[in-house]
Amino acid sequence: MSPYKLYYFDNRGRAEFSRLLFALAEQDYEDRRVTKEEWTELKPS
Repeated sequence: MSPYKLYYFDNRGRAEFSRLLFALAEQDYEDRRVTKEEWTELKPS
């Protein structure tokens, strides 16, 4: 399991910069792309 987890919507948005940095650094990370339906469940936590 990777030490980093990136949770963001399933589009390019603001998280795209972080994804590019992880790729550039050749760093493993968990890219968790959240759908609108999943967001309503995750938001309270």
